[in-house]
Amino acid sequence: MKISKSLIAVFALTAFHISSAVAGPSVTVTSKNLGTQTATYTPITNNEAITKANASPTPQASVIANDSDTYVIQSQISPDYNHANLRYQIGNKKCIYLATFVTTPGFGASKIPKWNNTATPSGGATCTIKVTKANPSTYAWSVAMK
Repeated sequence: MKISKSLIAVFALTAFHISSAVAGPSVTVTSKNLGTQTATYTPITNNEAITKANASPTPQASVIANDSDTYVIQSQISPDYNHANLRYQIGNKKCIYLATFVTTPGFGASKIPKWNNTATPSGGATCTIKVTKANPSTYAWSVAMK
């Protein structure tokens, strides 16, 4: 019985360490509503739903005028990948934000990090996304979306 309890503990610890090693670098997102009306968080696509599932805490359903919401998104797919795909709407104005991180193989066993951030407006919206911080060791980064 002692052996089986020891084996269970070893397997549990191994699984815990493996799952944390698989997680990609986190992205801290600050969504700022500079408008005069409430912005609604409206995930529609599969990538937007995955972003919501990977967020902690879950993004607020709405952000009132001149306020912000901050959360951390961390992919569990690969240590070399993460993304945040978010959609906010005020009336007919929509902003779709995409922040991605990926590494590509470099010389020898090195990895070359690459961060990409895009904001796609529609309906007359003005949308921006900007990196506010990046950690060259862990590859974690922060973005501000307006």
